[in-house]
Amino acid sequence: MNTNEPIGDAQESQTASEEVAAEAINLNQTSVESVKAEIVRMRLSAASHMIASEVDLRQSAVQQLETQNADLEQSAAAAVMAGQVNTADSVVGVVQSDKVSATDSAVGIMYATTVESNQGRTGILVARQVQGGSLKTAVLLAGTVEGQVETALDTPRALLAGLAAGMGAGLVLLIGSLARRRR
Repeated sequence: MNTNEPIGDAQESQTASEEVAAEAINLNQTSVESVKAEIVRMRLSAASHMIASEVDLRQSAVQQLETQNADLEQSAAAAVMAGQVNTADSVVGVVQSDKVSATDSAVGIMYATTVESNQGRTGILVARQVQGGSLKTAVLLAGTVEGQVETALDTPRALLAGLAAGMGAGLVLLIGSLARRRR
């Protein structure tokens, strides 16, 4: 299904398709392989790969998403590369973005310039600035942190752990080298 319709004339589909291309696309209860558009709105739908300027997902799933602006509500995404990402009650595997705003969402790995999170959970969070209204993360590497953030390994602890691991590995190699010389 390939069309080049103006933005005002959106397309709505309810059948499976290999590739969908248009300026504006509305997908409702649809599964597609690939989507390329300026504006995409998905409800109860799924896509493998999506490239768009603006994406709005509601109770939908996408494997790979490349966009300027992404809004996800009760949705799932494996990988998101975006200028700005807003998530609510969603799950995302990997996010790379300039700005992330997450509410009641879980993200495996997040790499962003600015992160605002409320009731969020992340595995690994790397950002310049983090603002949290209750953020839980396993590993946090951030320049500035404001708000309530619980972490197992923050920036100073990560540096200390890396230093300790390096010293430990160096010591083991030194001992091994000395042992070989004595033989």
